[in-house]
Amino acid sequence: MPHRQHLHLSYLSLVFLFFLSPSQAVKVDNVFTQSGFYQTSEPTGEYMFQLDEDEIFYVDLGKKETRWKLPEFGKVASYDTAGALQNIAVLKHNLDIDMKRSNYTKAIYVAPDLHVFTEEPVVLGEPCMLICLATKFFPPVIKMSWLKNNQPVTQGVSETDFYPAPDGSFSKFLYLAEIPKQGDVYTCSVEHGGLPINPTNKFWKPVAPHHLSEQSENALCGFGLAYGICGIIAGIALICKGKKNMNEGRGH
Repeated sequence: MPHRQHLHLSYLSLVFLFFLSPSQAVKVDNVFTQSGFYQTSEPTGEYMFQLDEDEIFYVDLGKKETRWKLPEFGKVASYDTAGALQNIAVLKHNLDIDMKRSNYTKAIYVAPDLHVFTEEPVVLGEPCMLICLATKFFPPVIKMSWLKNNQPVTQGVSETDFYPAPDGSFSKFLYLAEIPKQGDVYTCSVEHGGLPINPTNKFWKPVAPHHLSEQSENALCGFGLAYGICGIIAGIALICKGKKNMNEGRGH
């Protein structure tokens, strides 16, 4: 049985649609989302703005400051964190009420889907970004970590906040900047209350892309060219034969 924490959560999501309607048909151009949650576990809350499900910024509730996904945005725009803190206070108040009304019913856990992949094709001996994605899980309480050859890795590791989805679930990315070598085994270790086994591990091994030798490539190109020429000759022969049959038919 999965371990279940005594967890309760209050969640808010506001969606704004930006659209143009030159005719009767309405075409949605962009979706702007303001979302936030407060819960009785860590992290206790989050407040984020998204455009078409891409993060614009979030409010660091502990430091009470706005963190832009792209720092350049912070040079041309600003956000008053007091508004976020007020909304979180409202969520906390509503959560206290809902907990009492529900007789402190626990949250229902939904296990994450786990994926491990690289940002770019792998070249052994060169830097790459390894990505572990946990998606479609609830509630936003999860522990993700990297291991290399069964040893914990801390350098070059970074992670995102919780990304809310329209269906109420969450996603989270864990990154690892590494220089993979042949024979290395990387493990994304994930713990969540919805998983049947904690931790659940997702493995990844670097595999260099297979390249043909120059001699093999030349032979393959030659074979393709010869095959194409044969096809052209066969086509011409069929056309000539067809014309001959037509002429003979007319002679009869």
